[in-house]
Amino acid sequence: MLSYRLIVPLVTALVLTSLGQAVQAEPYLAVQKGMQCANCHSNPAGGGKRTVYGNVFAQSELAARRWGDSALWTGEVAKWLSIGGDLRASFVDTDTPGRSSTSDTSFNRGTLYLEASLIPNRLSLYIDEQFSPNDLENREIYLRLNSKDTRWYLIAGQFYLPYGLRLQDDTAFVRQATGINFATTDRGLQGGYNSGPWSVIASVTDGSGAGRDSAGNQVSLVSSYVQPMWRTGISVNLNEDDFGDRTMFGLFGGLKTGPVAWLAEIDRISDDISSGVSTEAFAGLLEANWTVHGKHNVKLSYDFLDPNNDISEDQQVRYSLVWEYSPIQFVQTRLGYRLYDGIPQVDAQNRKVFFVELHGFF
Repeated sequence: MLSYRLIVPLVTALVLTSLGQAVQAEPYLAVQKGMQCANCHSNPAGGGKRTVYGNVFAQSELAARRWGDSALWTGEVAKWLSIGGDLRASFVDTDTPGRSSTSDTSFNRGTLYLEASLIPNRLSLYIDEQFSPNDLENREIYLRLNSKDTRWYLIAGQFYLPYGLRLQDDTAFVRQATGINFATTDRGLQGGYNSGPWSVIASVTDGSGAGRDSAGNQVSLVSSYVQPMWRTGISVNLNEDDFGDRTMFGLFGGLKTGPVAWLAEIDRISDDISSGVSTEAFAGLLEANWTVHGKHNVKLSYDFLDPNNDISEDQQVRYSLVWEYSPIQFVQTRLGYRLYDGIPQVDAQNRKVFFVELHGFF
């Protein structure tokens, strides 16, 4: 498979690595450490800019080695200001039955983060701005008010919806079927409670998130209970829409067994279309992350999708094998292979995908 046609794109992608991209939300790391997402990310639900601890962890524990003798990067450039950034480059080769194999090398995303402490530990401004590959796009911008003990918080603005596992892979069926991923944000209010093993996050937004055009309101909730070796949680999303209402309910969890961190999620998506038609879909994920020699991560995952429970034999599955490695601070590589198995008559549902992703962050 690695013919001359692949060598040039791979070399190009390696060059792009020097530009970098961050190790985005990876729930298996939280399972390994027995922590909440808020320990490593400014966003309580995970993803986006890292906290001081998240930056230190990425350099001291995730990276195989550190280059140079400089102090650890914490993201803090002033007492009241911290910044961060993500860049992503990838090479993807897709083999679809009945079609010629295609390959693409691209600079997928460049993002900058800014967090300003307006009142220390009480009021802050957070901005997530994408500057590449297309025009400037504001992904998140909100004001956050914390209680005096920082256990409670209230957010007003634009943000990612709280729902399910905050996976790095937006192509996972549980993220595609629910429509809640790193490609969609919503505007409104979000409130949360984080203390000890408990985390509860709820939002009320204008309903344009989850990839739907809506004139109604959307309510989202995710709650989790975390222990050193395991975790469990529930997700709920209610979305009113002019063309019909959507109700989603999900269960997710994690388990640590020695060097393997397990993740699982299952979601039921119910749509009541205005014409009187109702559909019910199910999406699921089972993932094992095996840490080898302390620094290499081998990810094996199984995705399941039943897009319409009333139609038999329309199910789709996906098998993924991914190797992840951070050779030095601020750089991560990912090499993977995915096999899709769906309706025989639909070629795109039976494709094979080989990919290389190169990330860097600060």
